Amino acid sequence: MSQQNRITAQLRSMILNGDFAPGERIAEIPLAKELGVSRTPIRHALGILEQEGLVSSEPNRGFRVESFSVEDIIDAINLRGTLEGMAARLVAEHGLTRRVSTKLSDCIEAGEQILVKHSFGQDDLVDYAEMNARFHSTISAAAENRALDSALKLNNKLPFVAPGVIALRDPKAAQLIYSVGHAQHQDIFEALQNGEGARVEALMREHALLSRKALDLFKQEHESDGQETVPGLSLVRA
Repeated sequence: MSQQNRITAQLRSMILNGDFAPGERIAEIPLAKELGVSRTPIRHALGILEQEGLVSSEPNRGFRVESFSVEDIIDAINLRGTLEGMAARLVAEHGLTRRVSTKLSDCIEAGEQILVKHSFGQDDLVDYAEMNARFHSTISAAAENRALDSALKLNNKLPFVAPGVIALRDPKAAQLIYSVGHAQHQDIFEALQNGEGARVEALMREHALLSRKALDLFKQEHESDGQETVPGLSLVRA
């Protein structure tokens, strides 16, 4: 990883982990000293994070940390479903290659092995989230549409939007959500194999609604204990 990419990733992590409060102005000079770099990579990183929506610039005042409403997150999840639906339709219409089919099949098999367990723990949460991210990224990459892929990656930078994000801490609730998602993965894979473009597009949009359900459960979990332990939570306003 280049120094610039490292600084950008580090600053993104600091924002999502609550090192800066929503609305707080980011002072470039103290931050550069803290990270041991010049202001140039800091300013470049902030420009990238502005494109991602995590910060915004103000004339003569530099950058400040953004905040998001629950509605903002839901809108981004809906947009993800629309974009992923378009990607899946392109893959179905172009024809599913053997390489992509194998990758998707491996994801479904991995999901099956995780969900078949009687005891579902924190490690399983992580494993399923990683598999889910692979499933979705495989489809978007197979569409071979650079504009679409860029739009998806940008949209997924917002808190709680990306397929690989872990929000739920209750393994039982997560297992129920993931079981539904796994069944949807199987339907999506079947539609891709059959070249059913319209059907798989609709399935991907429906699949995104599951993230909204997980967000609702996540809100209930954290409203009950008041903890802010999940990256990005501090940026979400009521």
